[in-house]
Amino acid sequence: MPPMAMYRKAIFGDERQPGVGLPARIQDEDRLRLDLMPFEERTVQDYGVVIDDIHYYSDVLRRWINAPDPQKPKYKRKLMFRRDPRDISAIWFYDPELGQYFTIPYRDTSHPPISVWELREAKKALEDQGRQHLDERAIFDAYERMREIERSAQANTTAARRAQQRRKLGLAAPKPRGSATPPIALADEVPPANPASIQPFDELDDMA
Repeated sequence: MPPMAMYRKAIFGDERQPGVGLPARIQDEDRLRLDLMPFEERTVQDYGVVIDDIHYYSDVLRRWINAPDPQKPKYKRKLMFRRDPRDISAIWFYDPELGQYFTIPYRDTSHPPISVWELREAKKALEDQGRQHLDERAIFDAYERMREIERSAQANTTAARRAQQRRKLGLAAPKPRGSATPPIALADEVPPANPASIQPFDELDDMA
């Protein structure tokens, strides 16, 4: 059956089985969004957390630096960090003791917000150039160069589109129909008026 029909059957029931009723209303939509975001597990170091060569840090992480794993004390504890692929300028740390999320920004807050897809493009551009070691500074420098090329191409495209539109409007504009300038008649060459063709108050009658 169609998914919507199955949903209604489960919620409202039918002649064979009762429905379960409507689910409880979501009270904390932000928490739901965070719970559905992709996550990474990382240990917390003195410099913070690194995901895809990007450093993040906040004082919230200080007490978790080099924290031991409760199950394996010889190993460092891996903690959960969620990330929105559309904007990786911050990640969300889930504190297992408090049961809450905390925002962890870039360690270098001067970096611009980028998406995970832009991050991959910047890395690929560096790899195509033969770069073996990719650090954070090189990645954001590559990103800035990519955006500069994009802005330049967009400006050129906009200018070309405007010029094309001007030409299009110019060619489509109605042109006045010129006529040859009649020769100027000299005073003695002006033909005499025909009295019979002149009617009194002719113009006034037309206006009336």
